[in-house]
Amino acid sequence: MAKQRIAILGGGMGSLTAAFEISNAPGWQEQYDITVYQLGWRLGGKGASGRNGEHFDRIEEHGLHILLGFYENAFRVLKQCYDELGRPPGTPLATWQDAFKPHNYVVLTEQMPDGSYVPWVMDFPPNSDVPGTGGVLPTPWAMIQMTLGWLKQLFGASKSLPDAHQNLESAHGHATELNHLGVLEELAKLAAWLHARVDGVESNADWRRDFCTVDLGVAAIKGLIESKVIWTHDYFALDKDDFRTWLSAHGAHEVSVNSAYISGMYDLGFSLPGQVGAGTAINGILRMCWTYKGAVMWKMQAGMGDTIFGPLYLVLKQRGVKFEFFSRVDALHTSPDGRLVERIDIGRQIAVKGEYDPLVPVKDLPCWPSEPRYEQLVGGDELKASGADLEDWWTTWQDTGGRTTLQLGVDFDQVVLGISIAAFPYIASELSAASPRFAAMVKALGTTQTQATQLWFSCDLAGLGWTLPSPVLDGYAEPMDTWADMTHLLPRESWPPALEPKNLAYLCSPLPDDGPLPPRSEHGYAQKQAARVKANALSWITNSAAGIWPATTTAAGFDWNLLVAPGDPATGPARFDSQYWLATLNPSDRYVLALPNSVQFRLRAHDAGFNNLLLAGDYLRTGMNVGCVEAATMGGMQASRAICGRPSEIIGDDQT
Repeated sequence: MAKQRIAILGGGMGSLTAAFEISNAPGWQEQYDITVYQLGWRLGGKGASGRNGEHFDRIEEHGLHILLGFYENAFRVLKQCYDELGRPPGTPLATWQDAFKPHNYVVLTEQMPDGSYVPWVMDFPPNSDVPGTGGVLPTPWAMIQMTLGWLKQLFGASKSLPDAHQNLESAHGHATELNHLGVLEELAKLAAWLHARVDGVESNADWRRDFCTVDLGVAAIKGLIESKVIWTHDYFALDKDDFRTWLSAHGAHEVSVNSAYISGMYDLGFSLPGQVGAGTAINGILRMCWTYKGAVMWKMQAGMGDTIFGPLYLVLKQRGVKFEFFSRVDALHTSPDGRLVERIDIGRQIAVKGEYDPLVPVKDLPCWPSEPRYEQLVGGDELKASGADLEDWWTTWQDTGGRTTLQLGVDFDQVVLGISIAAFPYIASELSAASPRFAAMVKALGTTQTQATQLWFSCDLAGLGWTLPSPVLDGYAEPMDTWADMTHLLPRESWPPALEPKNLAYLCSPLPDDGPLPPRSEHGYAQKQAARVKANALSWITNSAAGIWPATTTAAGFDWNLLVAPGDPATGPARFDSQYWLATLNPSDRYVLALPNSVQFRLRAHDAGFNNLLLAGDYLRTGMNVGCVEAATMGGMQASRAICGRPSEIIGDDQT
């Protein structure tokens, strides 16, 4: 039999996982020929990162990226990738354990009635489990038992909650006996006792947290029982309601519904109020709290591109997968009967001198640069001088590499569409016209821009005024609601000792649209969005930084001299210009939301309605249904399995 030619469009986690699994068997090249087509000069999609050679090889990310400890499928792929990469001991990031380190210290911030923010520390206990080793997920009833057991243990010694502990003890006993009616009866008593004491939350921060912890736990358990999820095991049937609405419907108090726990969860998913389906939320929270391995979070020890997409590229290249960089997908065309993808229009942004080598060494670690390697491009000097960004969907750059149309039966037999869903109105209008299900998904699923800022400080964490351990912090003041201390990355950058910063802060949040996405002819759109991010960052630094970094602000305002800006004589807010900020540059990089009443429109990889098209990405119907590396990995695995049967198992995937 002739080889099947597979065109993989896009180079994000879904696409690369599909390529990894299809090529994950001896002799795979006898059956398949795989080519990945990628806009611009680097892989990674939403997770792409770069090294800025003009600024001491600093890491520049699309945002804050941290792997969660329950990402079983992503870790399995990455562990195998590092094993296959076979870096010698002692070299940078030689193993997956070198590339990812456990992190358990999480801080949520609760805004009190007087407007101040109080830290709610969540120091998750480590365990001896190893991520990526598989296993069976707990049932919803087992999740309830674990939640009740934890609440009972947490408040067992509390003198202020004797009645709460008594009800929790009894409810846990009924849960052990599988008596759901007994559990509901005890939880109703507990909720009544609790709500009768809500007045104390106004003035007592500790009681406020205890109140919200128990109240939300009670409402979630009641909701899982009353919604019959303990029998159906279908969390996503709850997605008809927004998460806050669902919690309220099952008895949660308004104080709890708007607490740091829930605000932090919305922020984790780049979501505004009303934008999170209840089932997706409760599924993710239970998975995160009760199924993590080793640690609740794993921090990357270099840029995401350096730790994930560089190794995946090198392994796939070594296996024989081909890559076509600077290849922008402009349109997919269907056959006359609407059942096949027949042609794919590719814009060649710029020609390459030979085969493009995308990586550069930084302290002996292969990394993606923040700009193309101009010396390898035909007309690279002109591209550099123009200042054009080839990742900008609305760029003024005119293609100099010509155009290519890939033909079914000549260039490809099957297509894996790994470009994300917000680009489909631009590139897949014929697919929508031919497939009602595909069109319904494109219409129903929501996406959002994101914004990110990185700040390099001349003082350490204590010098900022932060008195707790190094955190990942969520639920803080807008317009930058999330902060992570990423100082551990500084040794991976190339700062001279005399100039080396002492602290590196990552900030991020959603960037609500200021209008509909424009046509590609509206040049300057990306620059307009970047200006919005800069204004938001400056506003946050000026008005909110003191709330978590009190030592950065004096009576005269924020001390801008704390920002490291080598060679920049600027003073005041102008010193921010030497830092890094980013808005979404490309529709495919927009974060996919888990909107209420949208999960039923998500398709699985093989359900687009075309005989030779598979989908890959975090917008698919998976066991997550929310934007994240794990969901994208699941989507890529689905696409591969539809083609070659691999992998045989996708941990936690939704098969309903």
